[in-house]
Amino acid sequence: MTTCNSITLERSTNGQRKNFLEMAEENVCASCSAPCCRVLLVPHPTPATFMDLDYIRYVVGFHGAQMILNSDGRWQLLIEQACRLLDQETNLCTVHATPRQPKTCVFFNPYRCWYKRNFDKREKPPELIRIDMDRLEAILPHVRFDEDGNVLDIPKWEVIREL
Repeated sequence: MTTCNSITLERSTNGQRKNFLEMAEENVCASCSAPCCRVLLVPHPTPATFMDLDYIRYVVGFHGAQMILNSDGRWQLLIEQACRLLDQETNLCTVHATPRQPKTCVFFNPYRCWYKRNFDKREKPPELIRIDMDRLEAILPHVRFDEDGNVLDIPKWEVIREL
């Protein structure tokens, strides 16, 4: 028990609710498989032409490369390759809390971890669709173009998810 300005703070023992001190002491990354350090996501423009989709078909032909379609319509290139700074046995960063740690990692908020929600589960991720060669080949017949090769119609996110 700790007293702070005449307020008594007690630590919970039920494991479900935590007070501020317990949250501050907790390392939320300790039990994580480090998906943020195992995939590289690169923003990619939304395909607007036949050639854009053809380029995506070219990209997903490479081993370890997929496209990601987020539920908000953003496209990203996903490369499954672990960061060189990650100790893959412990899932810990080898340069954590040193000047070599990238600022992207320093300022990352683990309490709102998009990677863990979308890459650390066996079920379908809630916010994204992984598009590999097979899935892209299932999507392409549903895309319609005008005579100049501009995309006129592409299936909605929910339809692509089912394909």
